[in-house]
Amino acid sequence: MIACLETRVKQQKAKAIYKKMGGDWKVEDNYAFAPNGRIWIMWKETIVHVAILESADQLIHCQVKDKNSTFTSYITFVYGLHTIQHRVSLWRSLRNIQHSGPWLIMRDFNSVLSVDDRINGQPVHQVEMADFQNYIDDIGVGQITKRGSRFSWSNKRDVEVRVYSHINWAFGNAEWFNSYTGIEAVYMLLGCSDHTPIMLDTEVINVRVRKPYRLLTTMMNQREYKETVQRIWRQKIKGFTMYSVWTKLKKLE
Repeated sequence: MIACLETRVKQQKAKAIYKKMGGDWKVEDNYAFAPNGRIWIMWKETIVHVAILESADQLIHCQVKDKNSTFTSYITFVYGLHTIQHRVSLWRSLRNIQHSGPWLIMRDFNSVLSVDDRINGQPVHQVEMADFQNYIDDIGVGQITKRGSRFSWSNKRDVEVRVYSHINWAFGNAEWFNSYTGIEAVYMLLGCSDHTPIMLDTEVINVRVRKPYRLLTTMMNQREYKETVQRIWRQKIKGFTMYSVWTKLKKLE
């Protein structure tokens, strides 16, 4: 399955390109909401089942099922517009998406999350990050494990004036981390585009190596988290104080 963003292909020319891909590829786009068709989604129907649930000028939301494995997830492909004002409708649309199950939200948000997400260019100001940060906090998603390039966009100019920024993201909800914590987002090297391609391999190989426990912020936002902490911490454990604390932490894990 492939998602292409900011294609800059006019709708009358898109069909000719779709035909060149072959009959085994299915294509969905958002030309009905964006004249330049900012988002294309392509998948092989013999391998992947995709149900389009919502389309808008800045996103396509769908449910994806791999026919050859147990992988199934809701996926939202995002292309955020370039100004804070124009992205307001994107945050509203994402907040209105409701379902239960693993949810992956990824691609070009056109927004940074910290002052370290840009090198050179205009300094990052809090107002630039506020809406994005509020959205992440409101719906309780976290960045999935990232590997590869530190920054995901570059203006590709001469080294002295080159700007790097991190505006392409991949987020998962609590159900995603519960089901697919081993899946990584690999940020590949820049090619012809000024954006870094992101690749996810959903074929998770279970390696029997004990990994350290990770307490994710998305877990702490769940109602069950506080209830579980309170229930375990009220238990009485016999022994030294630190033994009691250690035992409770293990039960909480």
